[in-house]
Amino acid sequence: METFAQYAFRAVMYAIMGMALEVIGAVDGIDRILGFHLERRVPKKYLEGFVSLYMIPLHGFGMLFGFEAVRDLTGDWFIGFRYLVWCVVFTLAEAAWGFLLDRTVGFYTWDYYRNSRFKVFKRGYTLWTLVPVWGVVGLFLEVYSDLLRHLSPYAAAFFASM
Repeated sequence: METFAQYAFRAVMYAIMGMALEVIGAVDGIDRILGFHLERRVPKKYLEGFVSLYMIPLHGFGMLFGFEAVRDLTGDWFIGFRYLVWCVVFTLAEAAWGFLLDRTVGFYTWDYYRNSRFKVFKRGYTLWTLVPVWGVVGLFLEVYSDLLRHLSPYAAAFFASM
């Protein structure tokens, strides 16, 4: 039986990884995915990344309760099928989170998508060009998730002994 500390450890580590991946994507890949040059506050040579704190619940709890559940179901499937599952799951999660943020706080943090010719939905909650990227991200996160699940009992025991 897993403890609260194990869940908390994984949620925090998922949030940190999600935020790091967003910053990396914002530094280099976003212009190619959007299909246009994104206006930046500082020159690209400074490698400025951007991320919103509104993404922490999606990265932390979405991964903990959504990703891990899907991972449990698809764990032994052929890699090509898992890739397709992650393409769909991450695309739907991004679109749903964007819609939810838009309806509750009046915007979503990647609203620059709406200017892309690759947008999905009128408001651009996600992009068609991201679909294959999400599959690769999902396969990478399978390994990360397996690692965190392995480490979480040790992390919980470490923090309990403090």
